[in-house]
Amino acid sequence: MQFRAAAIGLGGLGQLELEVLVGLEGVELVAGADVSGEAREVFEREFDAPAYADHDAMLAAHGDGIDVVLIVTPHTLHFEQARACLEAGAHVYLEKPMVTDVGDAVELLELADDRGLVVQVGYQRRFHPGFGEVKRLVDAGRVGEVHAANAYLGQNWFELHEGTWRVDPTLSGGGQLYDTGSHLLDALCWIVDGAPTRVSADVTYAKPEIDVNSALSIEFDRDGQSILVGVTISGDGVELTPAEGYTIWGTDGRITFDGERIRLAGRGATVYESTIDAHTDFTSLTTAKLENFLESIAGTAAPAVPGSDGLRVTALTEATYRADERECRVDVQALIDETR
Repeated sequence: MQFRAAAIGLGGLGQLELEVLVGLEGVELVAGADVSGEAREVFEREFDAPAYADHDAMLAAHGDGIDVVLIVTPHTLHFEQARACLEAGAHVYLEKPMVTDVGDAVELLELADDRGLVVQVGYQRRFHPGFGEVKRLVDAGRVGEVHAANAYLGQNWFELHEGTWRVDPTLSGGGQLYDTGSHLLDALCWIVDGAPTRVSADVTYAKPEIDVNSALSIEFDRDGQSILVGVTISGDGVELTPAEGYTIWGTDGRITFDGERIRLAGRGATVYESTIDAHTDFTSLTTAKLENFLESIAGTAAPAVPGSDGLRVTALTEATYRADERECRVDVQALIDETR
């Protein structure tokens, strides 16, 4: 199958992902858009395709000739850009988070469903072999019935991004929760295969509307079973690369994973331990993400990260902010239902 592709957001990450995209079979890059003149010049030079200062101009010039659009822009811009692409008849790949408003997420999903289009979100942990093995062990019942979990993520995030759009709430929509923390929330939802139902939280802010430390208590529903999950996310850590870990507690055992080593402990003994020995670099994971996106459009694979999962993380994030602000437990599904 042939895909005529366009991109919105031609900066560092956008260009790296485009280099992967154009290397996939059947992909022809036809246009790009970015507010930066320098980014447009680099795009036109590297990919021999026209670039525009805004996405509306790009779609007006090429709308009928675009099948898929890759959107790698500041978080609060995703909704308007994705909606315009869907209205033009293009499938959309959005870097995380999907959007920063629950109502916007619902509107995008309804529009995509009406048009028969795919919306996929760029949560790469779904394609990481270590996370995949943890999920396989949970799904296979190796720890019995899952009833609790813990997860943490820490990174020198605020200092690293100070002065960039990521700490401008008009563009980021929030702080560490909507940035690297969003990956952790998605990974948890995926691994435990449950829907977040309620959350309480305490959040501290490095500057107004930019959260830096968050402690969440989440209740998930997994096939009618309650799972209690504790989460700590820090944007004031000591490492540039995120340090993260997960523990899944079940009736028959426990799984721990720190990004490199998986340890499965049964009652009284370690029964399984392994170190991940596979390609987990940016190019390998991005290739897997984009291949799945194209395959889901072609109908040869199910979307690994459908838009409905992006909605779930956005709703959980917004519920966390509301829980902290109101000092109460917030119903996540009710937050989604309010927008419909």
